[in-house]
Amino acid sequence: MWGRFWREYLGYPKKERRGIYVLLTILMFVAFYNIIENQLWSTDLALPKITVSSLNDAFKGATAEEDVKNKKYFDKKLSEKPICIDTASITALAAIGFSKYQATIIFNYIQKGAAIYTVKDLAKIYSIDQKTIDLTVSKIIFSDSTNRKSYQKTKPLFVKKIAKKVELNSCDSAVLDSVFYMSSHLAGRIINYRNRIGGFFELAQIQLIYGIDTTVYAKIANHLSLDTTNIKRIDLNKVSLEKLAQHPYIGFKLAKVMVNYRAQHGAFKSKSDLKKIILINEEIFRKIERYILIQ
Repeated sequence: MWGRFWREYLGYPKKERRGIYVLLTILMFVAFYNIIENQLWSTDLALPKITVSSLNDAFKGATAEEDVKNKKYFDKKLSEKPICIDTASITALAAIGFSKYQATIIFNYIQKGAAIYTVKDLAKIYSIDQKTIDLTVSKIIFSDSTNRKSYQKTKPLFVKKIAKKVELNSCDSAVLDSVFYMSSHLAGRIINYRNRIGGFFELAQIQLIYGIDTTVYAKIANHLSLDTTNIKRIDLNKVSLEKLAQHPYIGFKLAKVMVNYRAQHGAFKSKSDLKKIILINEEIFRKIERYILIQ
């Protein structure tokens, strides 16, 4: 009798019993999770202490030889040898304290015909901060800074511009400055670039110089002439890597390959030997072959 009553009035169908089992399981899981969470985030739980040793403590107890070996990766030894910033390579600039990025910017800036006469000129260059200047200024020789100061003192306030043509491969900056539409700064950049390249075969080459766009070129070109006999060429079998790398058409990477080729294969016998170097295509060869000689 009681069993029948239980089944009819207090019993649950099979599907409902399964739902009750699932619900009870979920409730037990939630209760168990709350207990674990309270234990994990209890204020009584002590976290382990982490200590960081200083660089000096890390090297403490090492021998003198081990100390030098361990610290060579942390201390950059800078060169104390002064360099002329107008002729320095990227490697030489980096050696006195400039980063490789800063050295590349300075090198490219000068290669375009710009000149750095003073610390103020250096500070105007992008990415050169005061900290870097303080580190490197004592090792920098600013080319022509003395001549430039004396020239500024004797230069008259107004200069009469001449109408005759000026031979670009032999003139100095004072004569070039007397040309119509020419400024002293632009004349200095042209002379600086000319000295690096060895001279101009074509007037159009000066358009590669910073500050000479098509408008400026059109104004000054009619007042300039060229004598290609004044061009200075590079003896490819005697020139040093640093001197060769200063040429605007060559640069450090190509100069290094050319010097290595000379060391491996012996002296160049003709200009056409340059075509055997993978990096030198026909266009590059045409640009540089006029500026080299084989002796």
